[in-house]
Amino acid sequence: MSGTQIKVLDKAIQILELLAAARKGVRLKDVVGSLGLNKSTALRILRVLESHDVVSRNGNATFVLGNRVLWWETCYRRNFDLLEVVRPYLEKVRDLTEETVIFSILVGSRSVIVNQAISPHVTSSRYGLGAAAPLHAGASGKAILAFLSTEKRRQFLRQSDLERLTGRTVTDKKGLERQLAEIRAGGVAITRGERFLNTASVAAPVFNSRGEGVGAIAVIGPSERLTSVRLREIAVLLVKEARLLTEQLSKTGEIV
Repeated sequence: MSGTQIKVLDKAIQILELLAAARKGVRLKDVVGSLGLNKSTALRILRVLESHDVVSRNGNATFVLGNRVLWWETCYRRNFDLLEVVRPYLEKVRDLTEETVIFSILVGSRSVIVNQAISPHVTSSRYGLGAAAPLHAGASGKAILAFLSTEKRRQFLRQSDLERLTGRTVTDKKGLERQLAEIRAGGVAITRGERFLNTASVAAPVFNSRGEGVGAIAVIGPSERLTSVRLREIAVLLVKEARLLTEQLSKTGEIV
């Protein structure tokens, strides 16, 4: 494969990630503006992706992910033994805390929820599997970002615009770096209202064989129930369970 073809493939993946992060589809001018492509190149890539049903076009002239992505997701889950390994840890923490517990993994520059155990409370947090969030917002993303290698963490901070999701989202890079240092020192990330208002979360990282953060277990719930004292209590439990899960995954080779 020539260097030009590799660059086109790289741009195609960037377009797919842009569509995956969008809630209501993406217009051609948004692809051009976000990725710095010229209009003809962007349209040509979109048409090729559309011909393979990886991308589809809505009636309002926006592009969204196509049906083939759903088939890929089904194939992925069918062979994804990681979920079976993780599930008992999520259920254990859920039963002990009575709050929703999620497991997220690092995909590109975002954290993606791949499993969850839902709280029995009527007022509880729950998410669609596959939901993604930027690493700088929320406990799961920060727990992963804090424990990336120094090079990867610096690369993220250089290349990323820190989107403001709520009034509490940290968008100052120096401020974020200070928070990440505190997370590394304490072993957990605790956030309030950074992605959704009136929601609090605490997360502990799961590591690969090189000691890098590649996933996180997080407890999420309403802020009025998850007080600062309660979050610190849960943090002790999460650190323990995340360590045990890391050890289990290292034996099975599910996260490398």
